[in-house]
Amino acid sequence: MLYQDKMETRYKRLWFGIEARVTVGPGFLHKSGFGPLVIPHPAVANWLLRWGLPGHLSCDLVFDHEFAHFQTAPMMLLYMLALLIFVFVRGRTSIGAVLIVVASVHAAWEIVSESLVRLKDPVRYRMSYDALIRFPRVLFWTAGGLVTAAGWLVVLTG
Repeated sequence: MLYQDKMETRYKRLWFGIEARVTVGPGFLHKSGFGPLVIPHPAVANWLLRWGLPGHLSCDLVFDHEFAHFQTAPMMLLYMLALLIFVFVRGRTSIGAVLIVVASVHAAWEIVSESLVRLKDPVRYRMSYDALIRFPRVLFWTAGGLVTAAGWLVVLTG
């Protein structure tokens, strides 16, 4: 694993005024947060998306992705709230349905965050992956899209 033995922390002031902190490594967990709130989480999306990238490119893209989660958090919280309201209004209140919708929102958040990374510097993004196989990224975008769609199926069908 790229970050098995090293650790790096970066800080960034977000558009809504909060200073966010992201720590990558050692090992498979990232830690993201602000102030006293720090959430450790596995690097599944970044692991898949950065498969085969050299260390410096991978590291920068990982940090960009993690900070993109913060940048998009207000919008994604509103999106999650709207979907959960739809779920309850439509009477889809089983634990399974709610879990699918929550997983769907998380998948959408991963997609939105990676899209922001791509939009931030599309030339760097494309050049970073030019010599690599596409399968890991195709898997990410396909799986993310399917899980996102599953949440909408729960909301809209019944």
